[in-house]
Amino acid sequence: MSYGMHPDPSVVIAHVSDTHLLAGGAPLAGLVDTASHLRDAAARLRVAAADADAIVVSGDVADLGEPEAYALAREILEPVAAELGAPIVWTAGNHDERPAMRAALGLPGEPLDPIDAVVEVGGVRIVALDSSMPGWHHGAFDDGQAEWLEAALADPPPLGSVLVMHHPPLPYRTRLMRLLEFRDERRLAEVLDGADVRAILSGHLHVGGSGTFAEVPVVLAGATSYADDLAGPPPAMHGIDATQSFNLVEIYPDAIAHSVVPALPHESRETVPAALARAVDALPPAERLDRFSRKPVAGGD
Repeated sequence: MSYGMHPDPSVVIAHVSDTHLLAGGAPLAGLVDTASHLRDAAARLRVAAADADAIVVSGDVADLGEPEAYALAREILEPVAAELGAPIVWTAGNHDERPAMRAALGLPGEPLDPIDAVVEVGGVRIVALDSSMPGWHHGAFDDGQAEWLEAALADPPPLGSVLVMHHPPLPYRTRLMRLLEFRDERRLAEVLDGADVRAILSGHLHVGGSGTFAEVPVVLAGATSYADDLAGPPPAMHGIDATQSFNLVEIYPDAIAHSVVPALPHESRETVPAALARAVDALPPAERLDRFSRKPVAGGD
């Protein structure tokens, strides 16, 4: 249905991050109901991401790496993925434990190997890179991962590749979090040089944001669990049980757009009434711009 200059996106990715689930749905730190928050986010995904071709979860699925926490993630997200007909691309974060994550989510490979994967949807290659380091919270390449990534990015499909990694290859605003950065940026830049990576999707920082790395856009998804409050007075770090979100990433042949979606239910009002939207839908394409964009004449009736 024609509206503007751009057609519908070729591929839509729903980008969820940092769910931080605990076994049995226990509240995080005894305070934050991360399981309930993910259920709310899943309900909103059904609406906001009804056209999604894939659901990407960019790490810290579990807070303590418990098998039951991963089972809970499957219980909440897999029905939505099935309804949408979209695969889930799971990526490990610093709070995840490879053996439990691999076994509970049914992922192939040896227990301690990096949880790397390649999934192709609609002409886009989604490459999940496990940036976690067992026993540490900072990120880096494990043995052989740089070579694996270089091979995974070879011969890209028509719409190129999207790289998913928990630790964003960006400068971090919070000083303490700089100790937990991805520490192999130079090697990553070498791998990306000449590769058709159109975007990097990350989490880890519990804030929405964006930047560039090696001339590639980097998009951060805010957490569904809790948000980091960058306005909290330093040197402490401050978490708030509010402003949870997920992202929608729209891929076009010549552009990429991303939108931030509030993850939790809230009061809202129709800024454009449904009746008006239906009326615009019913118009011939040539008349839609005039109906919706033209301002009324000053002083007119």
